[in-house]
Amino acid sequence: HVHTTAAMAARACLLLLVVARGALVRPGGQSAHWGARQAQRTAWGARMAIAASAQSGSVLSLVDTSGDDVRFQLAGEEEIPRLELWVGDELFADDVDVVRFDSKERRFSIDGTIDDEEDGESYEVDGEFQVAEAERNMVAATLALLVARAGVAWEGEVPLPLPPKLEAKLVSDELKASRPGVVLLWAHLLDVFGGDEGAALAAALKNTAIIFPYLNRPTNIAGSWAVLQEMLGSREEALEVVTKNPGILACNPDGLKTSNKAAVQTMAAVVDTVETVKWW
Repeated sequence: HVHTTAAMAARACLLLLVVARGALVRPGGQSAHWGARQAQRTAWGARMAIAASAQSGSVLSLVDTSGDDVRFQLAGEEEIPRLELWVGDELFADDVDVVRFDSKERRFSIDGTIDDEEDGESYEVDGEFQVAEAERNMVAATLALLVARAGVAWEGEVPLPLPPKLEAKLVSDELKASRPGVVLLWAHLLDVFGGDEGAALAAALKNTAIIFPYLNRPTNIAGSWAVLQEMLGSREEALEVVTKNPGILACNPDGLKTSNKAAVQTMAAVVDTVETVKWW
């Protein structure tokens, strides 16, 4: 598959090329011979926002930069699942093989295959999409986790670099193997602190449990953060609490809802005091 730079820049959308023997099939049913290839192009477009992060580590739902619903999900009964790609209710790839990431351009490129039940053929799929700046880290980290679970190749840039001080915490083989999960938790923590890496790193070092997958999960961070903002009445007050007591982001959101503003703020003050006083 060949994409010119000009064409990619002009479209800024997802192009899916379904390839097999035959002709190039353009939208509207028009055909033109092109060597031994048959392609169907479907344009996706422009704004990309996460509609749902990895649910149980198996799904990434999002809206691309054109407003189309896009979903990556793990499928199959095998020990190593397949990674599927959907647009709306339509399956575009039932087995993603490669994901490429360009962080600067916020662009993801996909290679994979899809089986056609009608003709029994297996078609190659090649496509790309671009994400909004605000969603880049979360999308990349979530997709990288699914890629790792499915044994899919990740090429290009790393989804989200870990600060060296966090990288140094991955000392055991088990923790190193869980790195995609650590990266996703780190992405969620960055989101809580509005992209302030220094503040997010301080929170992670204060309570490393919040970035270890065997102790925490993305839904705890996102859910607890939402509960805190509603409970405390403002993002600023919620941020003060998580800065003093980062461990609250490892709470079950439903359990946190049973608490109250005074109790949450008191506990944050206690934790912060204990952490800052030398007791040995």
